[in-house]
Amino acid sequence: MTADAPLLVAEDLTAGYGRMDILHRVSLTVHEGEIVSVIGPNGAGKSTAFKTIVGFLAPRTGRVVFNGDVITGLRPDLVLRRGLAYVPQGRIVFPQMTVLENLEMGAYIERDGGRIAAALERVFALFPVLGERRRQKAGTMSGGEQQMVAIGRALMTAPRLIMLDEPSLGLSPKFVTQIFDKLVEMKAAGFTLMLVEQNAARALAIADRGYVLELGRNRFEGPGRTLLDDPEVKRLYLGG
Repeated sequence: MTADAPLLVAEDLTAGYGRMDILHRVSLTVHEGEIVSVIGPNGAGKSTAFKTIVGFLAPRTGRVVFNGDVITGLRPDLVLRRGLAYVPQGRIVFPQMTVLENLEMGAYIERDGGRIAAALERVFALFPVLGERRRQKAGTMSGGEQQMVAIGRALMTAPRLIMLDEPSLGLSPKFVTQIFDKLVEMKAAGFTLMLVEQNAARALAIADRGYVLELGRNRFEGPGRTLLDDPEVKRLYLGG
């Protein structure tokens, strides 16, 4: 990968379920160090795009290039080993396991104990509450805390890119603010992030760049602030 090449290029993706296409030649790129937000109405294909990039769905057309290598159709576990982590929507944790055990599950591809310990310290620095409650069962935590566990687990492999599907979904206003603050902190710590988010205004406010999908197609793209101030984007997607 050359210095100015994007870290991720998803190019002309057509994909769907069964015979039904949800995505129609969707293209997305992410450069190292960016936060890229993908917004759009329900059914726009946002989550389908993420599932196609990380290998849960094989595209009918198009290709995915990550860190200079074509990863189109690669299995999700192999994609993870390349340094692309995925946090699915729904705060998926192992409820009967402790916070620490959940985080250690995120490092299952790592054999070096020193690197696992360093990753844990990085997660606890970002989410101090997880360090304080490392012995607590994840299923007994609040929704916002469970989302922190899910994000922390993705950080355990020191990924080059973290893709988050609806990180604020179903959270209380207090935790929504905390999660968005943490995403900004993660960027400052050197992580590259791409998120699908219903909370469109907040997602664009923290984004270097954004994409608006509609009916499975690219509709708008540009700097986050530019999209936030665009009258048509406001009217159609931001309730303004």
